Amino acid sequence: MSEKDIDISVVFTAYNEQMNLRPLLDRIDTTLKSLGRGHEIVAVDNGSSDGSDGILTECLNVFPHLVVVSLVRNFGYDGGIVAGLEHAKGRWVVVMDGDQQDPPEAIPRFLQKAEEGYEIVFGLRRKRTEGMLLGTMMKLYYRIWRTLANIDVPRDAGNFGVMSREVVDVINRLPERNKFIRGLRAWTGFRSTGLEYHRDARPLGTTKFSFFGYVDHALNGITAFSTTPLRMFTYGGLMGIAAFLFLAALAIVMRALELMGVPILPYSIASGFTTLALSIFISASVNLLGLGIIGEYVGRNLEESKHRPNYLVRKVRKSP
Repeated sequence: MSEKDIDISVVFTAYNEQMNLRPLLDRIDTTLKSLGRGHEIVAVDNGSSDGSDGILTECLNVFPHLVVVSLVRNFGYDGGIVAGLEHAKGRWVVVMDGDQQDPPEAIPRFLQKAEEGYEIVFGLRRKRTEGMLLGTMMKLYYRIWRTLANIDVPRDAGNFGVMSREVVDVINRLPERNKFIRGLRAWTGFRSTGLEYHRDARPLGTTKFSFFGYVDHALNGITAFSTTPLRMFTYGGLMGIAAFLFLAALAIVMRALELMGVPILPYSIASGFTTLALSIFISASVNLLGLGIIGEYVGRNLEESKHRPNYLVRKVRKSP
């Protein structure tokens, strides 16, 4: 099949998902065959250390439209998706996870919605499959991100969805290294809409995302699309100074009343203690917060200035 005959590309990235690969490919292949349109499946092995490579090698002889992109090491969640997008050739590109939680059976609905005149159709999860605590934190994060971001981002939208060739080409041309796909998808500004779907619980294996992995992913999303935290530091510093001046004035008034024999407190305040304590507390808090926020942006700029690629490919294989 030539590239011009590929109408639909399904891209998924997997890291140590050897138990899910064959069932997922079966489901994707069955769904795409039912559509009767030219298609390909781009599976990105994101530096797996289990038996994923061997399973994908076997699958090349089973699924005639499979493309396997093996990365040298794990380049992060979005790094794997970037690799898949840059190897996808379809007029429409579907992005999904490789753990079977995003149902391939929903792909026809996404494509049908896209053909109503949308370049982007993103999935809206009806219910989160994570634990209550993690799910609540994620919902809170998306609301914070939506408030802080310099772009209009959909709430509770994951990466599962479909994008037109034009949108994918724009994302592929962007020179930045730390690509946050769901943010860049919204940044393009193409016509988009959401479509609700039921996200399944993971049937096999365990998640490869640790708590700190979620935190890192969240910080990447915020620092990529908002400078509000830096501005908040400025406002926080001004508020800290205002609070210090107010409390300092209050302390002076209380000290003056005490010297005039009209004590407000039933005990005496040691000379200089209030001023010293307030100064240390406020200045330390504001400085630590500010250094942390600035550090996030400086670190991001450092990574971008190196101009390293988003990923490194070990090999690309196609079905015979």
